[in-house]
Amino acid sequence: MPVEIHQVRTDVADAWVAWDGDPSKDYAYGGCRLVGWRTGYEDAVGMLCALMRNESGYKNALINLAVEEGALDDLSDALPPGFARARVGGGRCIIRPASAAVAAVLEEPEHPDFRDTILRIFEPLGELLNSLDGKVKLTPDFGKFAGVSDLLYEFTPHVLGIHCDSGGCGGKASYSATGVTAAYETLEFEGLIKSSQVTLIGSAGAMGTTVLADLIDRTDRDLTVCDLKYDDGSAQPPAEVPRLTSVPDRFPDEALSRSSTVIATTWGHELQRSNHSLLQPGTVLLLAHNLAIPTGVEGIELMRQVSRPDILVVPGQTLTFGGALTSRLEWFSRQAGITAFDKPLAHQVVRRVAGHWARRLTRRTNGHGNPYEELVATCEPLVA
Repeated sequence: MPVEIHQVRTDVADAWVAWDGDPSKDYAYGGCRLVGWRTGYEDAVGMLCALMRNESGYKNALINLAVEEGALDDLSDALPPGFARARVGGGRCIIRPASAAVAAVLEEPEHPDFRDTILRIFEPLGELLNSLDGKVKLTPDFGKFAGVSDLLYEFTPHVLGIHCDSGGCGGKASYSATGVTAAYETLEFEGLIKSSQVTLIGSAGAMGTTVLADLIDRTDRDLTVCDLKYDDGSAQPPAEVPRLTSVPDRFPDEALSRSSTVIATTWGHELQRSNHSLLQPGTVLLLAHNLAIPTGVEGIELMRQVSRPDILVVPGQTLTFGGALTSRLEWFSRQAGITAFDKPLAHQVVRRVAGHWARRLTRRTNGHGNPYEELVATCEPLVA
């Protein structure tokens, strides 16, 4: 199915929007990302299409399938009209600043020129979304930009993640963290996690801090953390939590060898650079980042090396879809005239779908070598 790509050009930045062009879907949805101002056209479009397919497309395919398989049936009376029947495809936007000076403004939401600059991009971007008649909806959540969705909302209704008081779900990090902790709880309930020993890598980030707080609340956990931020003296963990020394671009050997459960809320790409042979029998590795495993054959080969009958590796797309799922809930809630987003319901929805996929990965391999190959075999045709 052909990908549709649209470009918005302004004096301060270029923006590209892509969607999977699938007319059977209700709409396509994805986030936005800011790229370097020197990024070439081919690299920008290549990144755009990869993110649309491997992040947004995969997450929405996982959600679609979980709903079809009944993951939310017990919440059907609480869901807004149209939600359970909806099927959403992959979409994405990237924004390339026109110069280093513009990049410096857009990378810092506290900059005095940020609002005026981003509005000069969002006005034509909103016009584009309106011209597509709702086929594409976006969340401009690149980086540390709480409230930026509300700025795009000034120009189009086809933006998700707006302020809760306007019917939106707001920031996404807490919902993504709920997906991680729900998967952990499910695997523990299913008997896959047999020990209280947990190492959390990337524990100082937006999602990591929420996961850390949840693990601290579980007073029976034997918890250890690490994060590169701790090593430069910033954002220290609670004094009672032991800390490991972090290693750039890979998982520390000690983190892989010490724990029965390793949760990584990191930047991605670390696994293939790490000494995964140190993983102990019975380890569960939760890779809570979309780019934790390479796509295609490279990812399958890596997972064949890492996964063993006594080691379970859970890929990021099955853990971090909380933002995409709550954005879908937001849209149908707004369409139903609900003006105050139901955050408790949203977290319940994420827990159900995360638990569904955690159980599915452990119970169904259909003859494939590991659960990751089952995931690829199931979802690749849905995001092609």
